[in-house]
Amino acid sequence: MGIKYIFIDESGDLGQDGSRYFTIAAIVFNNDKIPKRIIFHTRKRILNKKQKLASELKANKSNDRIREYVLKQIAKSDCSIFTIVVNKSKIFPQLYQVKEKLYNFVLGILVKNFNQDSNKLVIIIDKRSKNKLIGEDLKEYIISKFGDKKDNVELYQSGSYASYGLQTADFVAWAIGRKFNTGDARYYNIISRKIVNKDNIELWK
Repeated sequence: MGIKYIFIDESGDLGQDGSRYFTIAAIVFNNDKIPKRIIFHTRKRILNKKQKLASELKANKSNDRIREYVLKQIAKSDCSIFTIVVNKSKIFPQLYQVKEKLYNFVLGILVKNFNQDSNKLVIIIDKRSKNKLIGEDLKEYIISKFGDKKDNVELYQSGSYASYGLQTADFVAWAIGRKFNTGDARYYNIISRKIVNKDNIELWK
């Protein structure tokens, strides 16, 4: 049985103000060395000396050249992408008071794409909170989504600076979020053929 490595990150926010859409995206690799190669080659070939001092690559802090390079490398790699985009105008106002549970709910819908998989799944999620209780609540909730296959799932929360995979997921989530929030689909179009659920992206239309 093989192992699938799933890296999950988000773009936008779940506050009443801020972005119009909230995006959460998962990038799936059969080989965890692929994201390392993507980020390593980007740092080596594209970044200047000053940019190389940054501890991690983030799409919103990168220029167009870096964004396009990373996304093109992702598009050429052996990977698949799943995403959910939430139109925040469809969210009931009272749910903004329980943002962590709302996030868990959306993430739970995203991981349903993987609960029929017979492979061992290693899921790495961008760490959103330093609160251990919130982190454990998320982990317990997401693992429960796999039912009798939960023993095949390992879930970790990590800072993106410590994970090449999360850095690639950051660029993917940013590109998708940009399309919905601004109408700029240039970056989305680079990776669109890798998006498995392309016809069912929006959670509440």
